[in-house]
Amino acid sequence: MATMKDIANLVGVSLTTVSNVVHGNYDRVSPQTVQRILEAIEQLHYVPNMSARALVSHSSRIIAFVDTHSPQETYAGNGFAGVLLSGLEGVVTDHGYFLMMRRGTNEDVLRLMLNNWNPDGVIFKDRVPQSLVDFVKKQAKPCVTINTYLDDPELIQVRAEDHRGDYLAARHLIELGHRNILFIGAVNRGFMNNDQRYAGYCDALEEAGITPNPENLITNLFPFKAERGIALGRQLAAQRAITGVCVSGDQYAAAVITGLREGGARVPEDISVAGFDDTPVCEMLRPALTTVRQDGALRAGLAVEKLRELKEGRPVETEIMLPVSLVVRNSAAPRRG
Repeated sequence: MATMKDIANLVGVSLTTVSNVVHGNYDRVSPQTVQRILEAIEQLHYVPNMSARALVSHSSRIIAFVDTHSPQETYAGNGFAGVLLSGLEGVVTDHGYFLMMRRGTNEDVLRLMLNNWNPDGVIFKDRVPQSLVDFVKKQAKPCVTINTYLDDPELIQVRAEDHRGDYLAARHLIELGHRNILFIGAVNRGFMNNDQRYAGYCDALEEAGITPNPENLITNLFPFKAERGIALGRQLAAQRAITGVCVSGDQYAAAVITGLREGGARVPEDISVAGFDDTPVCEMLRPALTTVRQDGALRAGLAVEKLRELKEGRPVETEIMLPVSLVVRNSAAPRRG
């Protein structure tokens, strides 16, 4: 197993210089030397001894990210999750930390992670049972959640204006003359942000004098499988009763649009579609997707910042709500007829 001394010998620098880079103290080393040491770490497959580091510095320099989706689910169907994870990894690295990721809600797995790696803090995402949050608190670990609406006044929760997001999307479709609008989202499935989005959609309808129709709620596309969205799109194209669709996720919207086209419906001439997240796929679609923009990189940065503030004993606000905005592109148009 490679050691820091092996890295120092390979690069031709002192052990202290290698130690500074391994511990994230990049400001003490020239960028060129940092790059050479990082390349040597990769070449030698060096793994830092986190437990020893924690004993000396009282900090493992590890942040644990726990995505409570099932390990069997992939990020392929959730573009925003990929954006969020990429942003989180960048922020953690910039602060000289390491990112450890686990998926699922298995408390035994989480216990092993806390005991073996001793992370400086834990970030949870999405469907987070209160019991899991309480378990981390008992370990005296700082904890922040993303995309949650837990009834815990002490918990730091970073989220977007989900309610406002689909309120804006639905209102936009209504202003274009649409009355029969479908909502697609993981409602009543533990995704509290999706519940908030559906509530915003309903409020927009009711504000316009439209009674939300329970039959205009589709929740069975989750977890995401492209064929489900495509099949739904074909079905909507055949029925032609729905003229507008609000989709809680851009990837889902892309699948639905594919199915609409395969079924002979034109977007937006026959059916208008609005997504949520504003991931890169939006501008790749034809027509480009009208959607709700939320900033995943900013959310990741705030989550890490709040963890650091907690660890340093600084006062931290418990509810951080990030703004959203409607991005109007070409997938929604005035209703015909």
